[in-house]
Amino acid sequence: GYVGHGAAIFVTRMRADLDLADDMQAPLLDRFLHYYETAHDLTAPYPGAEALMDRIAAEGLALSLVTNKPISPTRGLLTHLGWTDRFAVTLGGDSLPVRKPDPAPLRAVIAELGAVQVVYVGDSEVDAETAQRAEVAFALFTEGYRKTPVEALPHAASFNDFIALPGIVSRMVE
Repeated sequence: GYVGHGAAIFVTRMRADLDLADDMQAPLLDRFLHYYETAHDLTAPYPGAEALMDRIAAEGLALSLVTNKPISPTRGLLTHLGWTDRFAVTLGGDSLPVRKPDPAPLRAVIAELGAVQVVYVGDSEVDAETAQRAEVAFALFTEGYRKTPVEALPHAASFNDFIALPGIVSRMVE
């Protein structure tokens, strides 16, 4: 129940469950972010994700990343995974004045890329809403941390294995 909507919401939810005062938000968030910066040692990509990114790059398509995770730990995680050069544009939850599900971060990436055809891939309710608000085709990865049934989320396609994504994207951009 803590995951989703960024670090500040995580701390707010944790603080509420522990009945901690509102004035604890800022120091607890600072402490959380201190550890969050490097808490990626056990992180591993989903099976097939790296092979998919290799295939997309080989086809000359651009990959970008839009996350609500703050940009500093996002960059740390990308470094840990060896993915710093995989994304043409990377935006964190603190890169703009607004975060997903506001469509502005996704639209900013699209504008920076000069993209004409876009498929937004995500795994959550926030991602589905972001795509819908940005009026962008959405492919839902069903093995993420979403809490809503797949059929209840707006999406053009869904998949549970990254090996299927290239075919899905091809159909979505035709």
